[in-house]
Amino acid sequence: MIVGLAAAVIAVRALVEGSSRPAAATALCLSLAAASVSGIVLARTAGLGRRGPSESIVTVPPGEGVEAQLDAAAERTRAPREGAQRELQTLEKRESAAPTPPGSPAPEGSGEGAAPGGAGQR
Repeated sequence: MIVGLAAAVIAVRALVEGSSRPAAATALCLSLAAASVSGIVLARTAGLGRRGPSESIVTVPPGEGVEAQLDAAAERTRAPREGAQRELQTLEKRESAAPTPPGSPAPEGSGEGAAPGGAGQR
């Protein structure tokens, strides 16, 4: 929009100076059209002319069935969630029990291998 308005200013200056009048008039028309279309796009993007302020864009399901649907979804996913939780706990136990081989970097937060005075820390 700003570019269209700036082009319109340049076209007006060209018309006033007396440069090629047909070219300057065409440039003025095109720049005003570009600025207008840009303004319309911005207004539509901002929501102008869509729905009223009281109308919701997303429809809310009725409250009666929502709890039942959530309970059913929780029951369907319970076994995979519990399995993933057990697997994570197993991995954490394995990592905490495994000794760090010499020469390898220490895990973050362990304090081992840190440079003196905190050098190199983020």
